[in-house]
Amino acid sequence: TNAWNQASEMADKHSNSIFVRLANDGDKVVGVFCGDPLPREVVWTGEKYLDADTDEAKPFLKKGRHASLRVAINLYVPAEKAMKVYEMGTTVFKDLLKVRGKYGLDKWAFEIERHGAKNYSKTTYTLLPEHKLDDATQQAIAQLELHDLDKVTRRSDDEGDDGDQSTGDASEPASNECIAPVVLDRMMPRLKLLPREAVDRFLAALKVQRVKEIRAADQAAALELLAELEAEQSPAQEIDPFA
Repeated sequence: TNAWNQASEMADKHSNSIFVRLANDGDKVVGVFCGDPLPREVVWTGEKYLDADTDEAKPFLKKGRHASLRVAINLYVPAEKAMKVYEMGTTVFKDLLKVRGKYGLDKWAFEIERHGAKNYSKTTYTLLPEHKLDDATQQAIAQLELHDLDKVTRRSDDEGDDGDQSTGDASEPASNECIAPVVLDRMMPRLKLLPREAVDRFLAALKVQRVKEIRAADQAAALELLAELEAEQSPAQEIDPFA
């Protein structure tokens, strides 16, 4: 009886987690980023995260453990009608800065998708605009209560969360590291549907001669450019004025 009760309590805890969990290849979420981010430098002990500048973390750093960046931010998920917390690594945060500068975070819902199986060391994430928000939706979301990021992330650390659900990336890709095969496999069929002139523009913009040579660091830019080229090839819809 105790074992069943404990299992039930743990299931409730995980199903009701306020953290966005993208644990498997292809998992995705669409949400609206809200409020300010909370950046932290942390060290993974094997059981939990520690703030890198604490005395408790020093022994692990001396043993060769590296400090990593985790950035938490509130994310409203329309499908769940709930304010959640998304935590990301350096690469995804840089992508977030790019889309923030280009689109503005309060006007758009964005799709975040995981590329890589659980515990795969080269897992990557894409962050792309999903749809624009109308004025009423923007105003409604702006009134929602935000989570205390410092409080919830520290509680998550203390509970020994391994971070696989939402860290955003395993590590910063090397400058010469090529795009992940799983992402390449999904791009190739889409590129083959484009005319040669569009593909040539795509390669030239990314400064490569072959699609497989695209750098991991340019993955988000490549996916965004691909979407723009596809949109160019789509015929404009004619509106029947008498319909």
